[in-house]
Amino acid sequence: MSFGKNFRYLRRKNRYSQNQIADEFGYKSFTTIQKWEDGTAVPPYSVIKKLANFFNVSVDDLMNADLSNIINTEIPVLGLVRGGSPILAEQDYKGFEHVIPDDAAHGDCFYLEVVGDSMKDARILPGDYLYVHRQDYLNNGDIGVVLIDNEATVKTVYFKGDTMILQPANDEYQPIILDAKTQQEKNVSIIGKVLHNRIKFS
Repeated sequence: MSFGKNFRYLRRKNRYSQNQIADEFGYKSFTTIQKWEDGTAVPPYSVIKKLANFFNVSVDDLMNADLSNIINTEIPVLGLVRGGSPILAEQDYKGFEHVIPDDAAHGDCFYLEVVGDSMKDARILPGDYLYVHRQDYLNNGDIGVVLIDNEATVKTVYFKGDTMILQPANDEYQPIILDAKTQQEKNVSIIGKVLHNRIKFS
């Protein structure tokens, strides 16, 4: 049984002291909480259900899983990006999504929700969440998010000399070709590299 280890992990992860949990659940001192964590006592099932709800996990995971390995890391969803013609990249906070710790290790990342279908042959479809590593450069052939006059689009990016080519993955769309002068006039900048996308299943 992993209850004690999981409970301690969740309490620390959410920055609660043993005294705070005792107060929250109607116990007179932290010693009961301490016993739960060291495995010398287990709360009644009714309290376990309340704890699971409090920490937003299932009872089964709380009792049996190793949550320190499977608890996901929250990544912000910052707005929309068009898989088609560029649209405004609204930096509005849309909530959080979860990623496994290995993905979180990439560092400064965020999600953008896709609208439009110009990248459909790369399996990037409307409603998908792109997992983007924030960086100001791309290698030839990377799928990236590019800002053009404060509007964002996702494309495969190629470089030919000073020219940037934003290549769609849909024959119905034409590539966006940006020479050095146009890049300057349209304030073109690279937002980040797409690491993967979270597929939306209808």
